[in-house]
Amino acid sequence: MISSLYIGATGMKTLSEGMNVTTNNLANCSTIGFKMQNAQYSDLIYQEQANRGDWWNAQDNSCVAVGQKGMGVRLDTVRTIYTQGAMQATNCVTDLAINGSGFFQVKDENGNAFYTRAGDFRTDKEGIVRNPQGLALQGYSIGPDGTKGALQDVEVDKFATLKGSGTTKVQLVETNVNPGGDATTNAENPWFSLLGLYDATSRSAALPSTSYNYSQSMALYDSAGKAHDVTVYFDGAPSTASPGSSVEFLVAASGANRSDPAQAGDGLLMSGVLSFDTTGRLTGISAYTPTVAGSKDLSTWSTASLSGEGLPQMTMDGATMAFDCGISASGWSGGGTAADVGTDAGKLAISSSPIITSAAVTGYKDAASHGSYSQDGYGDGALNNYSISQDGTVTGHYSNGQSRDMWQIPVCRFRSEDGLRREGSNLFAATPEAGQMDMGVAGTENYGSIRSYNIEQSNVDLASEMVDMIITQRGFQSNSKVVTTSDQLLERAINLKRS
Repeated sequence: MISSLYIGATGMKTLSEGMNVTTNNLANCSTIGFKMQNAQYSDLIYQEQANRGDWWNAQDNSCVAVGQKGMGVRLDTVRTIYTQGAMQATNCVTDLAINGSGFFQVKDENGNAFYTRAGDFRTDKEGIVRNPQGLALQGYSIGPDGTKGALQDVEVDKFATLKGSGTTKVQLVETNVNPGGDATTNAENPWFSLLGLYDATSRSAALPSTSYNYSQSMALYDSAGKAHDVTVYFDGAPSTASPGSSVEFLVAASGANRSDPAQAGDGLLMSGVLSFDTTGRLTGISAYTPTVAGSKDLSTWSTASLSGEGLPQMTMDGATMAFDCGISASGWSGGGTAADVGTDAGKLAISSSPIITSAAVTGYKDAASHGSYSQDGYGDGALNNYSISQDGTVTGHYSNGQSRDMWQIPVCRFRSEDGLRREGSNLFAATPEAGQMDMGVAGTENYGSIRSYNIEQSNVDLASEMVDMIITQRGFQSNSKVVTTSDQLLERAINLKRS
């Protein structure tokens, strides 16, 4: 009889502890990144029944459990359930949620590492990304060359700037130059007539608008990231091969390659000839660049150097850039200076083994001249905003239209998540029981992906918790009834003895 009191007491004690677990789940039903817990019970030791009778071991090696008496219940363990919580959209880029397995790593001021699913991060006054408790989010810095640095506090400088970069390649896009008219002629140098007419010291335009058939204006950047207005002029020229047609071109920049004192050739970058077949398809190019800044002396103009792609190159205030008309070459057939050409087309340095792309400049006579361009240079820029992709890459977007990867936020996984210790404040700590911890790229293999502008809600199921609470309450009530009933039986037995 007394044993039943103790058994009922173990039930009351254990179920009250289970009620604590249920209550904690309900209390954290709105806690960001909270993982619900589940109370696991186990029965206590058993006592063998006295005077078991002849039926016990009546057959060889047959012992049945009927001969044992239970001694109650205990709370075996409180397990954490790591199922996925629902996503809640927010309006902050640093609100992060993990869709799948893994944790964010954060560190306190002493360098102690903790792990969390609660991604409600914000930047502090120094730009360090922290959680509400002040722990810093950990990530790998990404250098300008794309290499990853050491794991450290993620820091986003909202006043960061990106230094400008000079143009390395300019490409004429969807460009047609009509070779039908030859507005400017030069009897002694028919393929360099625009160069001969060009005058940067003129109070009006360096080239009169009536001296060429078509021009393409561009903005290119020098080695310091400074923008310059550059114009490519096109004009008909005597054919370099028959049948076919030719167009001479001149590339000049305003405010670049200036000499002191000013010279007529200031700003000149390149001069050359485009050759077309009878259908208007580009077949060859010749290109010359000055060896002396500001010089119009053709003896100082030599064949342009070729880039690794086989494109002619020009230099503007320290920036060497390839000029892409849709044709590349392995070298030049012929050579010398522009002065060596004279009136002999055979002395022009023409591209050797040319490779023509489908987007090459065309020379259709029956179509209007038109075109556009693209280039890869840019000026200085300030950080406008930044984004965080699903693989955890933090990318900065700058006012000059450029984007740069700044950080890689990893996701951490453990061999046994059940070995993690809860520390409160939505934090977990690693223990030896958790086993090995690995960091990986979000969204790869078994690592969850990162969702910016989202937070993970608690995974508590209110309906199931309410059911558990009712069952636990009924169990506690029944065990308390056992205690009171056993007490009444004992009292009745004592009263019988007294009477």
